Amino acid sequence: MAAINKAFVPEDDFKETSRQDRPTSSDKGSTVCHVDIERIDDSNAPKLPQILATLPALFGAFVLGTYLGWCSPVQPQLKSANGTITASDDITTEDQESVWHLLLDEDQMSWVGSLINVGAVVGCLCGGFLMDRFGRKVILAAVFLLYTAGWLLITLGVHASMLYVGRIVGGLAGGVCCVVAPSYIGETSTISMRGALGMLFSAMMSAGILATSLLGWLDWRWISAICTLFPVLVLVGVIFVPDSPYFLVKQGRQGDAESSLLWLRGNDYNYVKAELSRIEALIVEDAAQESRFSDITRPAVYKPVLIGIGLMVLQQLSGINAALFNSVEIFRLSGSSLDGLVSAVILNFVLLVAALSSSILVERLGRKVLFLLSETLTCLSVFALGGYFYVLENDREMAQRFGWVPLTLLIFFIAVFAAGVGPLPWLVSGELMPAKFKGPGSSIVAFTNWITSFIVTKAFIDMQRSLTNAGTFWVFGILCFIGILFGIFILPETKGKTPEQIQALFSDGKDRENVNNSIEQRPSRF
Repeated sequence: MAAINKAFVPEDDFKETSRQDRPTSSDKGSTVCHVDIERIDDSNAPKLPQILATLPALFGAFVLGTYLGWCSPVQPQLKSANGTITASDDITTEDQESVWHLLLDEDQMSWVGSLINVGAVVGCLCGGFLMDRFGRKVILAAVFLLYTAGWLLITLGVHASMLYVGRIVGGLAGGVCCVVAPSYIGETSTISMRGALGMLFSAMMSAGILATSLLGWLDWRWISAICTLFPVLVLVGVIFVPDSPYFLVKQGRQGDAESSLLWLRGNDYNYVKAELSRIEALIVEDAAQESRFSDITRPAVYKPVLIGIGLMVLQQLSGINAALFNSVEIFRLSGSSLDGLVSAVILNFVLLVAALSSSILVERLGRKVLFLLSETLTCLSVFALGGYFYVLENDREMAQRFGWVPLTLLIFFIAVFAAGVGPLPWLVSGELMPAKFKGPGSSIVAFTNWITSFIVTKAFIDMQRSLTNAGTFWVFGILCFIGILFGIFILPETKGKTPEQIQALFSDGKDRENVNNSIEQRPSRF
C-alpha cells in the first residue's frame, strides 16, 4: 500500500531514490545496487503507451462519476412516478400495478443518494490490501465487474431495496478504485507524465457526472442501462494493458516486469534495466519501513494524518451539496427559460473545466495559496447565496427581480470549489503522508472523506427542514470560514519540497535528526 496516491504527488517528490545507495531484493546480501533516478532520462519515452495503459484506471473514475451524477437527473422521475411520467400526468391502474413501476418517497430517495458512500467506505479500507495481494490489474478488472453488477441491479430494480444494493455495490467498486487507480497510474507512468495523468483522475470523475446530465432527458432505466455499458467496454480494455511493474517485481516476476516496462516505454527505451533496479531498491526500502500501529503516536505521523483528515472534512462541509441540490431552483429564479436538465449540464461542464484548470493553477500558485484563495471565495459565495435565499423566503417578489444574482453566484461557487477545495485535499494529503505510513494513512484519509460525504448527504434534507435554505447555506459558510483559518495556521506549503523536507516539518528532535541523515547526498552509480 506504500504506493497509494503516488499519482497525485508532483515530480519533485519522486527524486528521493537518489538519496542513498540501497540494496535490491536480488542482492542476496552481497551486492549493492546503486540507483540514481536523476540519471534516468525518461523524456524520450513514448507517451502514447502510458496514456493507453492508464485509460482503464482513469475510466474507473469516469464510471464512479456516473454513479455520483445519476441521482440528479433521475430523482424527479423516481419521486413522481414511473419513467418520464410527471405528477401532473394521468397514471393508469395498469401502470401502477406493473412490476416495473417504482415510486420513492423523500426518505427512500435520500437513502439511494447516500448509500454509495457506505460501499465506498468499505472499498477504500480494503482496496490497498486487495491490490497488494492480487495485483493492480486484477483488482481493476474486479472493480469494473462490480460496477457492472451495481448498474444491472439498478437498471432491473423493481423495489427500492434493489436500488439500495446497487448503489452500495457501485460505491464499493468506487472506493477500491480510489485506492487502486492512483497507484496504478503512479507505477506505470514516467516522472514527467505522472503529475498530468494523476490530475486527470478527478477531471474524469467530473466528466462522468457530466455524462449522466447529458443523458438526463431519457427514462431513468435507459440512463442506467447506458451507464452499464461503460464498465463493460472498459473491462475489455483492461485485458490488453500490462500489470504494474512495481507489483510484478514485488512478486519476484522480474521477467514479466521487464516485459511490462517494454510495453509502457517502447523497445527503444534505454533505461528499462535502470528502472527495474530502481523499483527493486524502492521495494527493499518499503520492506525496511514496515509501519506499526504505535507509529501513530509520533508527530511525524499523526500530524500529517490529522491535516489530511481536516482537509477531507472541510471539502465535504464546503456547501457543494447544498449548492448543487438547489441548482434547478436557482436557475428557475433567475428567469432563465432553460430546462432543469440543461442547467445541470451547464453546471457540470463548469465543474469539469475548473477541474482541468486546477492542474495548472496548483503549480503556479502553490497548494496553500490556492487552497486559501479557493476557500475564501467559496466562503463568500456560500454566505451570499444564503443571503439571497433569506430574501427569497421573506420577500419573494424582490428576490425574483434579482434572479441573475444567485445564478451568477452558483456558477462562480462551483468554479472556485472545483479549482481548489475540491481536488486539493487528495493531492496534499498524498504529499504529506510519510512513506512508512502512507498505506494506512491514505486509507484513514479516504475513509474520512467518504464517511463525511455520507453524513452530509443523509443529513442535508433534515438541515433544510429545520434551518431553511438560508440557514443551511450560512452554516456551510461558517464552516468555510473555519477552513480559511485552517489554511492560514495549520496547512503547510508543499510545493517544490521533497518528501524528506515535508517530513521534517512534522518531526520532533529525534525524527528530524534521522530525516537530516537520510537526505545526505551520496554518489551513486548503476
